[in-house]
This record gives sequence, C-alpha cells and structure tokens, in this order.
Amino acid sequence: MIWSYRFLSLPFHFALAPSWIMHMRRRGGYGTGFCQRFGRFPKLPRLEPGRRRLWIHAVSLGEVQALKVLVEKLLADGRYDIVHTATSSSGLSMARKLYNGLATVLAFPIDFWIFSKNAWNCIEPDVLIHADGELWPEHLHQAHLRSVPVVVANCRLSERSFRRHMRFRFLSNGIWRSVTDIFPDGPATVDRLRRLSVDDNKIHRPGNIKCDRTPMDPLSPSARAAILEEIGLPGHGLDGGETPILVGCSTWPGEEEFLVDVLARLRIGNPNWRLLLVPRHCERRMELKKMLERRGLPFHMRSFGRAKSTDATVALVDSVGELAQFMGVGTIAFLGKTLPPNDGAQSPLDAIAAAVALVAGPAVGNFSDMIGELLAEKAISMGRCASEVADLLVAIGESPSLRKCMAETATKWLRRSCGTADRICKRIETLAFRETLKTIVD
Repeated sequence: MIWSYRFLSLPFHFALAPSWIMHMRRRGGYGTGFCQRFGRFPKLPRLEPGRRRLWIHAVSLGEVQALKVLVEKLLADGRYDIVHTATSSSGLSMARKLYNGLATVLAFPIDFWIFSKNAWNCIEPDVLIHADGELWPEHLHQAHLRSVPVVVANCRLSERSFRRHMRFRFLSNGIWRSVTDIFPDGPATVDRLRRLSVDDNKIHRPGNIKCDRTPMDPLSPSARAAILEEIGLPGHGLDGGETPILVGCSTWPGEEEFLVDVLARLRIGNPNWRLLLVPRHCERRMELKKMLERRGLPFHMRSFGRAKSTDATVALVDSVGELAQFMGVGTIAFLGKTLPPNDGAQSPLDAIAAAVALVAGPAVGNFSDMIGELLAEKAISMGRCASEVADLLVAIGESPSLRKCMAETATKWLRRSCGTADRICKRIETLAFRETLKTIVD
C-alpha cells in the first residue's frame, strides 16, 4: 500500500505545487522555516535520562489553539521534550508565540518519502500526537517502522471526510491500522469510525479537548473601555451606559456585509451599537476595507495601530489569533462560516468562554455535535436562513435578560464538558514510559 501511495503522491505533489505556491504568497509568512518542509530540520539536543520526546502536530491556527491546554499540561509535567509542528503559516506563528523557549516549533514536512524520513530521523519521538483527523500515510508509515505509538487527539471525522475514507478504503485501512489511540470529538465521529471498521479498542470515550478551557472572568468597565478605545470604538454611549457590541466571530465572505445590515437594524432602536469584525482570514483586509468604504461607515483597522479617536462605527481586527482577546467586549456574537454558501462553521468556544450570547446560521457541519448540544440546552440560537439569523441577532441583542440566560447556560455546559485533556495526558504517559512500566511490572 505504501509504495502505491508513494508512486501516486509524487505527480500529485507536482500538480498541486503551483496552487500551493500561490496560496503561500497570498497568505504570507511561509518563508520562515521553508526548508523544514523538505525535512531539513535543525539538529535537536540529546534527551536527558528519564525524559521522553513527543512530536505534536496541529495543521492550522485552530488546531494549535485547540491543543494549547494539552501542551501546557505536558510541559508542566516536566518529563517531556516537545517538538510542535504545524502546516499553515498562521499555525506556525501562533505556536512560536505560545511556546517560545518552551518547545521546539517546526514546519511540518511534505508527506513524501524522503522528506518525511529525514524529519523522523531528526526528531526520533517516543510518541506522536496528532490533532483532529488529518493523517498522512507516509508520516504514519514512518511511525509504524519505528514502532512509535500514534495518538489522535480531538479526532474529528466530518461527513465529507468520512465519504473520502470510504472511497479510498485501501488507504484508509492502512491509516487507521497505524494509529494506536483515538480520542474522538463527539458521538458522530465515533459512529463514522466504527462504520470504517476501525478497531473499537482504539476508540476512547468521546470528548472535545477544545472545551478544556476556563471561562473568562468578566471584564471590568474600565478594562472593556480600554480595549474598545484601542480599536477606535467608544467605551460608553451617549446615554452614559456601556456601548453594546455586535461581534462577527471568524467571518467568511458575505457575512461581514450581512452583519453591517444587522448593525443598521440594531441602531434604529439604539444608535450606540457598534460592530467588531474578526474575519477568519486577515488577508481579506483590503476587500473588507473597500466594502466598509462603499457602505460609508467610519471604521478602524487593527493593522493601522492604536486608534487616535473613538468615533468609529466598525472595528476590523485584521490580525491572526486575536479573537479570544477581543471576545470579552462583545454583547452578542455571530458565528462565522455558518451562512451559505459558506459551510462548516468556526468554533463557537471563544464566545462560550467569554459568556457572550451566540447566534449561528444553518451551516454548522464541522461543529454539528457541539452546536447540537448547545442548542438542546438553549445555550445558543440558530437561524434557518439569513433573514432568520438577522431577526435573532436583533431580538437577542435588544433583550438583556435573554442574553444573560444564554450566557449562563453556555458557561455551565462548558464547565461540564472539560476533562478530555487530562485523559489524553494519562494515555500519553502510559505510552511514553511503557518500557519503564514494563520493567517495574517484570
């Protein structure tokens, strides 16, 4: 199977190279560590006695942030040397920011034989930990050759990914055979894994590691006003009360203009309302700048630096990985990538952790399990179409009691849903120190 993959993947990589290069140029940030994508890693120091090396991989920004609580627990243990890889430039940037001096952060190599082999010869991990469900055949084959256990943390298998696995069963079977332990993100993933005939002994109790986070403390009025002032929004309205803020969480094309229309409706009842847009891809800044100029709205962009005044109606946070930092100023929020033609949803957890009432559109495929639980408990709201979403945002935005009830319910759900990271840590410990434990037992 692996030789078939190697033979087929070579023309595949060459065919996609031009689009990858254009993608890298558009996103930026790929220059640092570019040679690492070909397996040319720096020499790593020898491990001290009693320590183990973990290779932790997260594809992009969202996965890096999702694994943060797990990585912090492993670092706090003190017995692990961690090599953290990421694929996207934003993921790499975030990993370097989070673990500067605490872990070795490298770019994930292209999944071709010689590149992957060189990377494995350099890192020589005791355990491989993957976030989500993006698993590469050559990468896993190198783990199999070295008898290195593979843990998939927060494994998410969407319906689309499931269909792909079903279509290429000869590859899929080899991939799942190479995995030692799977921690699914929810019941739907468990069901799909079983339909793929994955060994049930590998599948652990489902739980989403992204829920292992502490709810944010409410911002004080002065702290909230200071954050808003930095991005050009007033901390207080004309009536002296706090400025209500509509937040667009990780928005995709079309959703920003939709929120501008919602803002206009909210301002009919209360002209103090302001809009905070946090697009999923900050390279869309010029497209959004033109849209705001066309709509005639005073705005401030985060990339401009600190605002000189607070007379903006819209603030655009066109930077990477700062949604959680600004979420606490929100009054009500819209979940991005949930209005068609966008599909799949972004994570609702930044809004949940900040106790901000959240409204989503109908396209929530990537987080259907989690959002389904939240909907069942009336912790968030969902509209079946754009007009219904707009109506919900206006109605909830104008109802302090409803917002408070939703936020409190969501916070209770978040507290109940934590604990997955601890279970994964215990399993990693068993695998990393398996030889030591075997010696003790013998």
